[in-house]
Amino acid sequence: MGRIPSPIQSWGREHYIPLKTHELIAHLTGIDPYDEQRTQALGRLFKQLVALVNQHYESLHEQLVLLYHAFDPDLDITPMQLSNPSSINAAQRDILARKLFSEISDSLEYANYRRLKPHEIQLALNVASHWGVRLKIRFSSFRRLEVYGRGDIIAKRWKRNWNHFFRLREVDVPVYQRLVVVFRTKELQNMPELLDPDCVHVRMFKNIPKLDVDMMLPGSQVRMNWMDTGKIGVPTLWGLMMLASKLAKSIWLLAILGAVKFFSSFLFIIAIVIASLFYGIKSVFSYTTTKQRYQLSVARNLYYQNLDNNLGALLRLIEEAKQQESCEAILAYYVLSNSKSVHLAVEQIDEQAELILRSITGIEVDFDVEDALRDLLGFGLVRMTAKGWMAVGIEEATERTTINRSYHD
Repeated sequence: MGRIPSPIQSWGREHYIPLKTHELIAHLTGIDPYDEQRTQALGRLFKQLVALVNQHYESLHEQLVLLYHAFDPDLDITPMQLSNPSSINAAQRDILARKLFSEISDSLEYANYRRLKPHEIQLALNVASHWGVRLKIRFSSFRRLEVYGRGDIIAKRWKRNWNHFFRLREVDVPVYQRLVVVFRTKELQNMPELLDPDCVHVRMFKNIPKLDVDMMLPGSQVRMNWMDTGKIGVPTLWGLMMLASKLAKSIWLLAILGAVKFFSSFLFIIAIVIASLFYGIKSVFSYTTTKQRYQLSVARNLYYQNLDNNLGALLRLIEEAKQQESCEAILAYYVLSNSKSVHLAVEQIDEQAELILRSITGIEVDFDVEDALRDLLGFGLVRMTAKGWMAVGIEEATERTTINRSYHD
């Protein structure tokens, strides 16, 4: 399955902060060990801030879970069995489904996922990595299909190449640390396994090579390459050619020897036909075995790289969103409160936050400064003036987070 090197290397900058809140707090409060009083005050404030963000997300969590209840494919008893089926028509259900997709999309955005563009998915369909297989997917089977990725990093995997005399060597592979697929099928589907069109499915995977994204999509079917197709085509064609040759030879012999040899030649022809038939059947079984091996490869990837499904995946997303929002708010407040200048421009906050993240993680992070400042402004922990942004004092900020938490309670 390969490995993720440490420190993590990234292919590009993204908003995702690869830190938990307690890790970030430990780094920030440990930078100035000589001012113990301020360090302790910052630690208390940051913990209060994390609790406030968590409290804010509780209502979002409850709303999302309640909305998903009507579309959850894993319920023991469906909502339709508990109420009158005529109480909600198809049009109303479609409206609720669109709202659910919007809520899930917002949660993914808060967790710093990025929606994959159609050409990125199409790229995976046209090729296969060294560890994957080529697949075909009928997008006409879906009412809606969305794919999100996060953690655009470099992984290491082992590969054999003919130009290296088939020796194992480690190569760089672009992967998504997390991949989320959200979809709803149509009534008419062209998939190996039919899914409930009234449900919305959510699937989460880990460490997926970019060229194997298609293996995580529902209803994917193996697309055989020319070599595998040749395993049945070439032997069958060769058998037919041999049969035609023997028939021509037998007819020529009959013309020379006459009717005396007719019966024996006829049996010989039948034997050739039966042999060719069995040869063709063997080729078909070989083709089928190859296809099943590829399907097993797909199933193996799904088994080892699947993290969670449906409601469980949504709960993971909410937790990740809380972690990301908390880290952004903590880092933005730290930059403002620790600055020698009273006021800072948005660009200065962004630059200093990214420098801190680079020093901690060793990778380039595109800090989402607008989102962080919006949260802090809503909590009353920063002020926007004509000269720029400024943070309220640590004691006042701690008091305000306490008041905000009491208000929400």
